[in-house]
Amino acid sequence: KAHKIIDSYYKPVYIEPIYENPPIDNSRDLSIVVPVYNHKEILEECIMSLVNQKTKYNYEVILVDDGSTDGADKIVKNIAEKFDCVTPIFQKNGGIGAARNTGINNARGKYLMFMDCDDTVHNDMVETLMDEAYARDCDMVMAAHNLVKEKNGQVVGVIPNVYSKYNLCGFKNDDKIMNLAGLPWAKVYKRNLWNDVRFFPGFWYEDNIIHFLIFTKCKKYSYIPKIVYEYRWFEQNFSHTQDDKKAIKVVDGYGILTVILKQYKKIGLPYDDKFYTVLLRHLSAYYYPLMSELDGQLQEALFVVAKEVFDEYKPGHKVKLPYMLRQVEKALENNDIACWKLASFFQ
Repeated sequence: KAHKIIDSYYKPVYIEPIYENPPIDNSRDLSIVVPVYNHKEILEECIMSLVNQKTKYNYEVILVDDGSTDGADKIVKNIAEKFDCVTPIFQKNGGIGAARNTGINNARGKYLMFMDCDDTVHNDMVETLMDEAYARDCDMVMAAHNLVKEKNGQVVGVIPNVYSKYNLCGFKNDDKIMNLAGLPWAKVYKRNLWNDVRFFPGFWYEDNIIHFLIFTKCKKYSYIPKIVYEYRWFEQNFSHTQDDKKAIKVVDGYGILTVILKQYKKIGLPYDDKFYTVLLRHLSAYYYPLMSELDGQLQEALFVVAKEVFDEYKPGHKVKLPYMLRQVEKALENNDIACWKLASFFQ
């Protein structure tokens, strides 16, 4: 009954990604993938911040125009003609995940990076991230960023997002990487981490793959508390075409989780304490706040399917958890929706 209720609100259409992994070009240190969809008024600023990097490293910029309708594709063509490091690709609109996947399928660098087409980076971004990546042979390196709030084309606030060492101590089991933001940008990854991982087009919360499928693979990583990325925040994300109703977004969050869990099993990642802790977070702090204003019947249905996932993956031993996640675990064990809401809200 719960599944029928959820499906009556929204049923995402799953599209199987294409996995193509061209041979790595050892002379190319980094491939930067930029999905492009409109925003012609600020696109050139974005791209020029990439091509003007002050660095000793060899990098390519892969611009994937995802069916722009405002003339942004012409800007992509013009810049690609001027700079050898820029590779343009044009495709029908499929969403930001599909565009990123096309970029991955054409990336030949030893490391991979993502950037949104309405953001900018500092001119030492490549140097900063790649110096650390090579010095420590890191699977992933993340740097800090600014959250730039814009309204009607004007900057109304800049919020630095810099983790201190204290921000990295909340996750138990010594898996501090899971405290880092799971957004794809402001990071470089070893290209081979993505050989069996892609974004899932058609879902709103496709970035959730980073925690489950990429961070889980990272054996060695680094965080640099230096701002190198300027993330522009708008009221509505340009790259999505789905209806922005809350119910749809919540159901989408459940849908992408089930798809991620299938891929997790398919590629043979471990069902260890780290996996269980991340799963509990996604079934609570990343899940409930979105549904808090929905009608009671849909909330109950979403709780039922969350418990269904929990029952399937709960380990047979006790896992060391933060206090609030322990309460989430108890609530799911006892089928206590009120306790689950409270524990999820206060994480």
